[in-house]
Amino acid sequence: MNVYQNCWSLGTMITVLALLLGCQGSLGTDTPQAGTTPPFTLLKEQPSESRGVLEIRSELEERETPDEWTEIVLVGRIGSIEGEIWDPNRAAFVVLDESYVEPDQTHVSPQHDADNCPFCRANRKKAFASSALVEILDADGQIPAMHAGRLLGVDEGQTVVLQGRGRIDALGNLAVRATGVYVPKEGVGN
Repeated sequence: MNVYQNCWSLGTMITVLALLLGCQGSLGTDTPQAGTTPPFTLLKEQPSESRGVLEIRSELEERETPDEWTEIVLVGRIGSIEGEIWDPNRAAFVVLDESYVEPDQTHVSPQHDADNCPFCRANRKKAFASSALVEILDADGQIPAMHAGRLLGVDEGQTVVLQGRGRIDALGNLAVRATGVYVPKEGVGN
């Protein structure tokens, strides 16, 4: 891939992520005010029946109406295949199925055409299916205007359990609107 194609691919990924997560200006502060409680429910116990991204995606895709919001409990690892993980202006981020592992083999030759390479296309398809776009909702059903990592006290690589609603959106993404979040105590990278 030449430099132009690399820049175009990166630009396209950033644009798609921005469109998927929704671009908004910052409406609040980056840290909760002292003495206030989070606008969402920080769960003290892990909800039962939590399932991974791939399992929930499969279940929703089999439905007659995969684009309708359905109650779910999703467990995932904070991270992204390519591009940004966090929306810097609101409580939205990307999680991956815990089973997803970055492919060991990559193509780096200048003559390689990743868009037409069956191996690369299969890896992108698997990566896409292993990811979910998450928005944290407050008590009013709004997305808080602050970085989700700071709001939840979590970081890339950490596992979270999200209770809320999910659907397959018009672009084929697994979209999650979480009203309850459980953060396992094992810490980052568990």
